[in-house]
Amino acid sequence: MKIACLQTNPGSDRHRNINEIISMMEHAVHSGSAQLIVLPEVFSFMGDENGRLESANNLDEGIFEKIADTAKKLRVNVVAGSHAEKSKTPGKVFNTAVSYSSEGTVLNIYRKIHLFNLRDSNGQPLYCESQVLAPGKEIAGFNIPVGENSWRALTAICYDLRFPELFRTPETKINPYDVIFIPSAFTHQTGVDHWEVLLRARAIENQCYVVACNQTGFHSEGRKRNFGNSMVIDPWGKIVTQLGEESGVLCAELSLSEVKNARTKLPALADRAL
Repeated sequence: MKIACLQTNPGSDRHRNINEIISMMEHAVHSGSAQLIVLPEVFSFMGDENGRLESANNLDEGIFEKIADTAKKLRVNVVAGSHAEKSKTPGKVFNTAVSYSSEGTVLNIYRKIHLFNLRDSNGQPLYCESQVLAPGKEIAGFNIPVGENSWRALTAICYDLRFPELFRTPETKINPYDVIFIPSAFTHQTGVDHWEVLLRARAIENQCYVVACNQTGFHSEGRKRNFGNSMVIDPWGKIVTQLGEESGVLCAELSLSEVKNARTKLPALADRAL
């Protein structure tokens, strides 16, 4: 499966952000023959809390609809990072990642469960997602058809990466994942020390590919700097390919035989007791 991760530095101009994303998607398909495209977390808007609320859509409209239409037009599967989804909680939205088939149909909907809340030594909020985001409650694997193959996949978002129990549910003992997608806006401060370590750990534990698509650069208001360094990890825990902190497209080819080989060499999943 040929994949492309789009590492971007979006600001508060939603129109500009989405046009850039669609242009990069077209390039990844026409020039790189991508069969699946991964977008970063909140790819369509990085701005203040009011802007986040205003940018929210229902799943059948706005940014969600535009990405679905682009997936269908380009005949490419898309793990659409995340975008603000309207909720029934006043003043709150979901941070929602929707995956689409090459026909534009929904394969999976995931609402970010773990919200990143950064506070100072006095407990005052510095960057707290829970001020505007409602947490999701469910995570579930899904299948991605690519040619004659079907890939068992999971999507989690950014801060979720720190919670390994999310990736080792009872279901995975019977039906383990072939690939885990981690669309992110992972900070530079923590990314320097934790990003690669956590990604490789999730790949090794689950003996599957991990595809991490991160934002890069400074937040439009200067409050947050994202780490970039999008990367693909193989089922043995090795980095297949990686970007730095530049905006760009990361391409890789994943193989189900590599998943099988890793699990044959070291049958840790088969030996799992719990």
